Amino acid sequence: MSRRGAARGAPPARPRRSFGSRVLRWSLVLLVLGLLAGAGAAFVGLSLLRYSPGQAMQALEERSPVEMIGHAFRRLEGHPRLERVLHPPLIWLYGRFVRETSGALRDLGKGVRPQGLLAQRYDERGAPVPSWPAVEAGPGGAGGAGVAGGAFAAGAPPSAGGVGPGAGLRAGPAARVLLNAADIADAMAAAQPGDVLEIAPGRHALPGTLYTRSGGRVDAPITLRAAKAGTVTLEVYSDEGVLVAHPYWIFENLAWRGVCRADDECEHALHIVGAARGTVVRNNHFADFSAHLKINGHSGQFPDDGLLQYSTLANTRPRAGRLPVALVDLVGASGWQLLDNRVEGFVKSGGDGVSYGMFMKGAGRGGRIERNVVVCTPQAVKQPGLRLGISIGDGGTGAPYCRDKRCEFEHDAAIVANNVVAHCNDAGIDISKGRAALVAHNTLVNTQGILLRNPPADARVLNNVLDSRLRRRAGTTVTADDDNRRTGNLSSWLADADALDLRWREAPGPAATPAEVPLDFCGRRRAPQSEPGAGAAAACAR
Repeated sequence: MSRRGAARGAPPARPRRSFGSRVLRWSLVLLVLGLLAGAGAAFVGLSLLRYSPGQAMQALEERSPVEMIGHAFRRLEGHPRLERVLHPPLIWLYGRFVRETSGALRDLGKGVRPQGLLAQRYDERGAPVPSWPAVEAGPGGAGGAGVAGGAFAAGAPPSAGGVGPGAGLRAGPAARVLLNAADIADAMAAAQPGDVLEIAPGRHALPGTLYTRSGGRVDAPITLRAAKAGTVTLEVYSDEGVLVAHPYWIFENLAWRGVCRADDECEHALHIVGAARGTVVRNNHFADFSAHLKINGHSGQFPDDGLLQYSTLANTRPRAGRLPVALVDLVGASGWQLLDNRVEGFVKSGGDGVSYGMFMKGAGRGGRIERNVVVCTPQAVKQPGLRLGISIGDGGTGAPYCRDKRCEFEHDAAIVANNVVAHCNDAGIDISKGRAALVAHNTLVNTQGILLRNPPADARVLNNVLDSRLRRRAGTTVTADDDNRRTGNLSSWLADADALDLRWREAPGPAATPAEVPLDFCGRRRAPQSEPGAGAAAACAR
């Protein structure tokens, strides 16, 4: 070909790029496209969450990743195309931030005690005094007055001492044995102060909601019981098992099971209302209700100074209904003590998917939540929904249901102490509009930590052990944040935290013990300087 022909023809071919350079070029193109797609997804995500970029940065500081992901799931509802695109990466992210349990969990000596409890007593104010399991009587002798050389007053201020004039029960009539559900209903309707109503062993299907018709007295309470824990099961087919509206009733050693066709049909095992002051629920086992215990006011009265102790509250499967799921739901009542219970397995698969182990709200005062084991999910922590362990405030209370009809705060001067809270995909301890709360000596395992939200939330946060962090939202106040031991992994301190083997491998140094928390998780008296966390909990299982 002539030079002229070559000049008039196509330009010379460009040199071929090597395989490596082509790979590099396409990698850069894909990286840019990925960044653009990520930025677009972030923009869509922020739009769905209704956050500006500045608000997003604040939210990341105040909220856990699991909260953000859960909020994103809820905002995606009703947007099927976006759900198809964004659900897979959100599920992947969720799995990165939530870890599963590591097998069977230790008992730790909380919940129902097969041997039963020592006799119930009351203090000089007429409030029930906590008891020990029968074989754990300390040197104080019968009635559980002494433990480790000191009075057992874990649920009352140390000055109360747990004893007072009229504290012991007077001798009453022999127990009346109830053979069937009809006997139970008749006996409850006719009960008088001092009566002991003992249900014969077996399974008894309640005919409907049972009602108290009269109350006991501080020196002569009315008792509905089984002779021994594990021998009597009350099957509930209605929205409530028993409505308690009168003072000084004791429910002891009973198993309650919701057996309704639909989850929303079995709401409460016990509904404690109005004038039911001094109600005691001890050594009971509850299963398969939305809110096993509901405690609230009625006609301007509130059932103050109650006691829930050494009871097990659980669900055998997720609750599929739309009703709120909180195994202890307390609204407006003051002076309640929730002690030594085991609360576990409260997944909500219906409605908003948010559930709680136990909460106090509604402008009551002086509640104590102590020495409990709360396990949001004993297995399958990654199930959908958000689960919080212990809450002061919950999601808030409507003004008509509040004790003061205003709800400027949800609960005043609550004490949340010596609890073990584990395997919750949201906050282990939550303070929402809780005023002057004390959160001390708790051990939190595999939770999203301690959360203060919604002013006027105000708390002293002292001597806790957790593998997450304390989060405080705008407008809330931490008046003290002393000596909380935080780490991303508790295994260097504890034998097997995920399995609730909480024996120290290497105990942190001691810190000053708050005066309001004189005892540890096991009921032993603390020294003036004591270890952080709930205590060497493995020693409680006897």
